[in-house]
Amino acid sequence: MKIFVFSGVFMLLIFTGPVFSAEPSGTSVSPMGSSEPQQMLDFNLAGYGAKGQKTWEVQGGSMDMQGNDVKINDITAHMYGVKDSMVVTADHGSMDKANGIVYLTDNVRAVADSGAEMNTDSLSWAQKEQRISTDDQVHITKDNMTASAKGLEANPDFKVAKFGKDVQVTLDDKKEKVKKDSSQSPGIGFGTGRVVITCEGPMELNYEKNTAVFEKNVKVEGDSGQGTMFADKMTIIFSSEAKQIDKLVAQGNVKIVRGENTSYSDGLIFTGADKRLVLTGRPKLVMFPQEAKEEEKNVSP
Repeated sequence: MKIFVFSGVFMLLIFTGPVFSAEPSGTSVSPMGSSEPQQMLDFNLAGYGAKGQKTWEVQGGSMDMQGNDVKINDITAHMYGVKDSMVVTADHGSMDKANGIVYLTDNVRAVADSGAEMNTDSLSWAQKEQRISTDDQVHITKDNMTASAKGLEANPDFKVAKFGKDVQVTLDDKKEKVKKDSSQSPGIGFGTGRVVITCEGPMELNYEKNTAVFEKNVKVEGDSGQGTMFADKMTIIFSSEAKQIDKLVAQGNVKIVRGENTSYSDGLIFTGADKRLVLTGRPKLVMFPQEAKEEEKNVSP
């Protein structure tokens, strides 16, 4: 393998479409016509759009190329969106020169300008489509919201993300909580405190519109006394400031369990501002009165 040292900036036509340039800091690759393995140390690659704007940039500790096989170590990638950007780091990666896809592996971490942070074991970045994806377990945090699932597709700024399966979203109200007698609070108290939402998936989270759509066997659990809700599908609108549930719409086989009481309906609408809950479509309420509880306790076996 030949390694040549020179200074300056040279052009590598690796991706079809945008111009792709590399800026070595000292040690670089062999001539482009060589069929021998090529190596670059401390490199900086950049891609440009049709109008000359920089769309992405990759920095790395080393890059080894042989034919279409490109391996990268110690990666720091910058993805430049129209409004926001994202920085991704990883220990290792490889590049599909023909399709313009970068595969990152081991300790993958991404941080967007919006404040969202993602951690996963692997990540595929399709530069042309401006799409990132993974089949591994992924965790995303932003403000007081944490989302995790197996599998993810998203745009580089994380404003729209589609989670695969085994989804869990946790909302944690950091405001001081006021203790209340749960027996005096009608319905279900989701909207304040800690709320955990799970579903089989998929789930689409839109940070820009503050919405989330959960699919298949959705379950919502609140702090003690708030109850548990089940549904086939659930759409949640979050408040833009507190990132708590502003409105919740559940569809299909809706069930709410709170203490000894259970309600059933085809649909449900919950508004966080007034804690109002409306059951729609053949609602049924099964209550276990306090008197019955006392009688049950006094019955001798």
